[in-house]
Amino acid sequence: MQKDQMVRLFRAIGFTEYVSIMETGKFTLRPNGLESKYFGMDFDETLVFANKVFNIHVVAIVETEIESGILDIVGDFTKVDSSVFKSGTVEIHKEQLDEFNNAIRKTKHVF
Repeated sequence: MQKDQMVRLFRAIGFTEYVSIMETGKFTLRPNGLESKYFGMDFDETLVFANKVFNIHVVAIVETEIESGILDIVGDFTKVDSSVFKSGTVEIHKEQLDEFNNAIRKTKHVF
């Protein structure tokens, strides 16, 4: 990615996470949940993922923007579910989540 370019990321979320993000503008971890957050790099692919049968809890998709140089530092770009996410995914581990949250330019509800 080109340094200082803004990158749009997409996350399919349930109601509780939606309320939390809209109230705080930040992504947080659930107690006893995964210790990271996954984001799709493409809206349409994230929508396909959200519509899978096992994702019955998904009520929304949010878009967040972050500078590519920071994302390159805090993100883990290991491929996940590449049959759906052909454009890739990024995982933000709990150790990098605060830095990620502080670097977010904006987050909005897109679906």
